[in-house]
Amino acid sequence: MTDQPAWVIPDFAADAQAIAAFAAARERFERGEAQAAENEVRSSFQKRRDALQLEINTAESVIAERQERAEKAVAGYARKYPKLVEKGKPRRPAFFQNLLSFGSAGRAYQATVDATADLNDARSLRRRKEHEDEELDKQLRRAMSQLEEQLKERVNSQAHQEKFLSRPGNAEALKRVEAIHAERAAYAARLERGDVPPLEQRDRRFAQLAALPLEAPCAGLAIVAVDAFGDLCYLIFRDREKRHFYAEYDARLEPLSDSVFDVYRIADRFEAKFHRRDGKPMSLADHLTEYLRDDEIARAEARKVRAALRVTRSLPPREAPPYKPVLDLLAELAKSAGRAAGSL
Repeated sequence: MTDQPAWVIPDFAADAQAIAAFAAARERFERGEAQAAENEVRSSFQKRRDALQLEINTAESVIAERQERAEKAVAGYARKYPKLVEKGKPRRPAFFQNLLSFGSAGRAYQATVDATADLNDARSLRRRKEHEDEELDKQLRRAMSQLEEQLKERVNSQAHQEKFLSRPGNAEALKRVEAIHAERAAYAARLERGDVPPLEQRDRRFAQLAALPLEAPCAGLAIVAVDAFGDLCYLIFRDREKRHFYAEYDARLEPLSDSVFDVYRIADRFEAKFHRRDGKPMSLADHLTEYLRDDEIARAEARKVRAALRVTRSLPPREAPPYKPVLDLLAELAKSAGRAAGSL
């Protein structure tokens, strides 16, 4: 790379943190707004439930009072006219019975009827209030469903956005994120026009990956990409800790396209070997599955890498890079790649 490039490479790690922090702030805000709205709805329904419960409790008291009154009315009727009460149920006195009692039997009987009616009214009221209480659960579910739709619509409203940006730091964070997106869009436009020098493309790619020059020792390494920038071409390596490394393209490493390997020190020298997991050599697909967490995608990416390494490239000769000794070790390892594959 040049000592003083004419371009500025973004700090991709810091930019990613800024974007993630802004997204997290928005998520916290949305979650807080949703929770506040939900609490308001639940509080409203709780007030209604509390009022209903008070009415139910009052109805219980009235029922107890009227139950006692009804029982007393029946008991009094039974004392005076025992033949007119069967199994606790009063019967209307006959015409002559009422006449001979000068209407007293009729009035006593009517008292039991009125007391029972009052008791039934109180019980009916309690049942209505209990039903209303049960209906509140259904109404609450409907209200929460409607609230969810309302929140989705509210997210895109101007008032909602202004409220979010009024929180400390959010407006500044938005400007930072917009600046990052604008820089990416400007670079993409320059790239499409062909206005980006190969060296800038390379520097930007390596910065995005946080890639370092390949050096020994290293472990669990695999070739995961072949990147070309004009007449520059590089192999991109990744280890099992998801760190990236680069080295100038070397056709001798093509047999390692489906391998994972280590470069380790023995006394005063370095050696290379195929990396093993659970006692077996790892393949590129194994390595990619660990990284991508998806077998199908990993196999597809492995096929792309192998195809890219099979492409014949005619590249101008360059001065030996500092990582050439590592490439030489890997080139020697590549000679035995077929035998290693046979042991999988």
